[in-house]
Amino acid sequence: MRRAFPAGSRLTLVAMIASMFIPSAVQGREQVQKDQQQSQDQSPPGSPPATTAPPKEGQPKTQPAEDDPHKYDAFNAEKDIEVGTFYMHKGDIDAAIPRFEEAANLRPNYGKPRLLLAEAYEKKKDPDSAVKYYKEYLKVYPNAPDAKKVQKKIEKLEGK
Repeated sequence: MRRAFPAGSRLTLVAMIASMFIPSAVQGREQVQKDQQQSQDQSPPGSPPATTAPPKEGQPKTQPAEDDPHKYDAFNAEKDIEVGTFYMHKGDIDAAIPRFEEAANLRPNYGKPRLLLAEAYEKKKDPDSAVKYYKEYLKVYPNAPDAKKVQKKIEKLEGK
C-alpha cells in the first residue's frame, strides 16, 4: 500500500536524506584528492606515477607514456576515420589521407584505416602507396572477409 505524503513533506524528506549523504560524499572526494596530491608530492620530480598492480600475464608490461602522441586511442581513431571518410565522400582525398594515417597510428592493430588509405591512394592514382597499404591491411587483418578481393587488387596494381 502506498502512503501519500503532502507535497511539502516530500521535499523535506528528500532534503534530509540528501543532507545525510552529500556532505560525506564531498568529504570523501576531498580526502581522495588530498591523498593523491600527497602521493604525488612525495615522489621525486620527473618520476612516473606509481602503479597499483603489476600487469597480468599476456598484457603488455609497459604502458605508453602519457605525452606520447601515438598511444593507443580507439575513440580518436574512430573520429579520424569519420572525418577522413567525410573528406573522401566530399572528394578531398588530400584532406582524408592525413586523417586515415593518424587513425592508423592511434590504433596500430586496426585494419580499417589502412584499407581506407589504400583506397584513397588508389583514387589519387598512386599505385605504389595503395599496394603498400593494402599489404599492411592484410598483415594487420589476415583473416579479413575481403582478403581475396584485396589480394586481387594488389596483383592488379602491381601489374602481375
